Amino acid sequence: MQGRRLDSLLAWLQGIAPVGARPTTGLAFHPPIPVIGDLLAALSGNWLVYLSVILPMGLFNLIGSLQNVESAEAAGDPFPTRPSLAANGVGTLAAALFGSCFPTTIYIGHPGWKAMGARAGYSVLNAAFFTVVCLTGTLAWIAWAVPIDAGMAIVLWIGIVITAQAFVATPRRHAPAVVVGLLPGVAAWGALLLKNGLRAAPAAAIGSSATAFGPGLIDRLLLSDTWGHGIFALEQGFILTSMLLAAAVAEVIDQRFGRASVWCFAGAVLSASGLIHAYRFTPADTAVALAPSIEHAVGYLAMGALLLAARWVTVAAPDHGE
Repeated sequence: MQGRRLDSLLAWLQGIAPVGARPTTGLAFHPPIPVIGDLLAALSGNWLVYLSVILPMGLFNLIGSLQNVESAEAAGDPFPTRPSLAANGVGTLAAALFGSCFPTTIYIGHPGWKAMGARAGYSVLNAAFFTVVCLTGTLAWIAWAVPIDAGMAIVLWIGIVITAQAFVATPRRHAPAVVVGLLPGVAAWGALLLKNGLRAAPAAAIGSSATAFGPGLIDRLLLSDTWGHGIFALEQGFILTSMLLAAAVAEVIDQRFGRASVWCFAGAVLSASGLIHAYRFTPADTAVALAPSIEHAVGYLAMGALLLAARWVTVAAPDHGE
């Protein structure tokens, strides 16, 4: 908290804060209002068109929560999985009844918060603080006084800590698997920067925002040796892809080729279902397509078959330990 106050002070001294015009609203009590009628109306409409967003987001939130539970256990604090996920689900459903479109997830960065001395009371104080903010309408004042730059430092710190944990909490010989697991996330970050650059570029250079994104974008990127198709494909479902690739590489390192092939076959199934690698263009973005990505499915199948044959076409290397 002291670091965040210092960041806010520096932001004011450097002119980054305040952000925008000073809010004109005062403090007031804003009770949560149920929107059950709106939810029932939405469910009775053509809600199936949103499944391409609902299913991947639900799956990614589940995987992310499980990863955060594992991260906490690696830091020495095991938590039971079932009640943790149940609390997530109940919180998400309860918030949805009052109009929230944000799912509840297990908080990321447990090793970082623990390293700074945070304990269970830290989460309780967070809940109390955000409850007061939500019910009093003070968020506009906080956003005006504390720029996003002041908060990014703590996010960067948490990112550094959990990335370091990935190397420390795994056997040393599995370090290449950790690196491979990071690559889809790096690709997703690169895709984000690329798309933000396209949105910000002058219209004369790339056309209007309605025409900048489309199949022709891939060909234009190739003119500069930028393989946009691969970037956009890795971006979709990158959390799942990271797990598949890291697990497969770890099994290869341990010379358990049969298990490695299973992970590859799982990648083929997910690719064929469109949960990973399949993307489509929207007017100003790319999105999950939930359509078969045949080329990637074939690639996973070929790699799985190769790994299955490895026991007969390779020679076991000596075990050098960790």
